[in-house]
Amino acid sequence: MNKLRQYTLAAMVALVAISFQACKKDPKPEIPEEEIGKAELTFVEVEREAHDDHFHYNEIAGAEEETISFDANGLPPVGTHLHLHEGATYKVTLKAYDFAGRETQQEFLDKPDIHQAFILGAPEGVFTYVYGDRKDHEPNLNVGVTGYLTVNSHTDKSFVFRYVLRHLNPGVKANITAANWNDPNFATKFAGANDLDLKFECHPVEEDGHDHD
Repeated sequence: MNKLRQYTLAAMVALVAISFQACKKDPKPEIPEEEIGKAELTFVEVEREAHDDHFHYNEIAGAEEETISFDANGLPPVGTHLHLHEGATYKVTLKAYDFAGRETQQEFLDKPDIHQAFILGAPEGVFTYVYGDRKDHEPNLNVGVTGYLTVNSHTDKSFVFRYVLRHLNPGVKANITAANWNDPNFATKFAGANDLDLKFECHPVEEDGHDHD
C-alpha cells in the first residue's frame, strides 16, 4: 500500500509539473484586431440642401454637438436621453477606441466590404438615414462611420436608439444596399458578427422641443 501511495503521489506531482510548464509556455492571447474598448456617437445639426436626385449637407455655424459615450458593453451613462428635433438633419459620427485608447474607426473604412452600420429602434418613417462615408474620394462605401440622419416626424414617447456596426462574412455585403440601413432582420439576413452594438434612449420631439419624456 505504501508503495502504491508513493507511485500515485509521484504521478500527481509529475502531472502538476507538466501542467505548470505548459502554462508558462502558452503565448498570451492576442486582442482581436477590431475589439473595441469604448465608443462615441456625435450628433451635430446640418443643413440638408436638395441637389438633383440627392442632397448636399452643409455645416451650420455655431451648431451644438451632442456626444454620447459608451462603455465596452455598448451602454451609455445611466440616464442618457437625447432629444432630436422634427425637421432637422444631423451628421452622426462614430469614434471607436481599442483598450489602449487608440482610435480604431478607420479600420472599418479601410475594409468597407465587410462592414456596415444599421440604425434601429425608431418607429417606421420617423428617420431617414444616408451613409456619408468617403475614402480617397470613393463614394458609396455604406459603412456608417459617418452618416446623415433626418428626423421626419416626432414621437409621443422615447425609444431605444440602436446603432449596430456589423462585421460581415466575406461576400455578404454584395447582397446589402443603402436602403437596408434600418432592416430589423439584419442579423439573420446578413451573416456576421457585431463589432459594436450601441444603445441609448432617444426622443424625436416637435420643432420647438420640450423638456419631458
